[in-house]
Amino acid sequence: MTLGLRTQGMVWVACLLGCALLTSVATRAGAQRRPRRPPAVETVAGPPLEELVAQLASSDEAIIRQGIEALGLRGQADVVEPLAARIRRGLPPELLELAVDTLVISGRPEAGPVLITLISHRRPAIRLKAIMAVASLKPRGAEQSLTLALSDADAQIRAAAATGLGQVGARGSVDRLFLALEHGVLEASTSIGVLATPAEVVRLLGYLGRLAFDGISPALGELLARRDIPDRTKLDIVARLAELATGGAKTFLQEFVASLPTTDRSPVRRAAEDAAMRIAD
Repeated sequence: MTLGLRTQGMVWVACLLGCALLTSVATRAGAQRRPRRPPAVETVAGPPLEELVAQLASSDEAIIRQGIEALGLRGQADVVEPLAARIRRGLPPELLELAVDTLVISGRPEAGPVLITLISHRRPAIRLKAIMAVASLKPRGAEQSLTLALSDADAQIRAAAATGLGQVGARGSVDRLFLALEHGVLEASTSIGVLATPAEVVRLLGYLGRLAFDGISPALGELLARRDIPDRTKLDIVARLAELATGGAKTFLQEFVASLPTTDRSPVRRAAEDAAMRIAD
């Protein structure tokens, strides 16, 4: 980026002077500078790993922070184990959150085991951050740990766990998500819509009229948008909404139709339009 800007500047000056010779010199100078880029990359890489590990072992929080931040900039797989080891030894809350964020930025599923242990941390803020990290990295064991978190005492944790299950594609947890929905974890609705099979849609439709429509509509929206759900199932959803005949159902159908391309002439669109028209205002 820096070399490019310099070259542009030199060419700009050359143009202003109207001198072709200066343009040629600038081009050659830019070509000569290019081989110097690798040392700049090495500088960005920062101190050697051993030095950063030593910083993590410090009793000085400022030095520990420097080590964590430097590991984050390093951006390599070898940052996971030093951070995980330091987390297991214990960190003050603020530094622990920073360490978790750094593991997420690394993008390495190998960070999964230590993050999963933090889902049972005593501090809700750490549990929440760990759940979001696990949902992002999708490590082995993510589904089981997130499913267990659906029973957390903290409502925010339960909501994050429900959302996370949809993110990691935890199809085996649909039953637990239905149970969470029954207990008021509305975020479970979206994940049900993402994960449910056509056979499970029947179960979902059974909640219409029993639970608040706002709690069911996110799942219905996801199902109607999915390409792997057959039109027959989507038509069943539309028909059930027509039977429900509430203002919420009418608005939902209208918004669904509005979200479709104007070129869409599918049976599902036509059925949704007809159903919305038949429901009284």
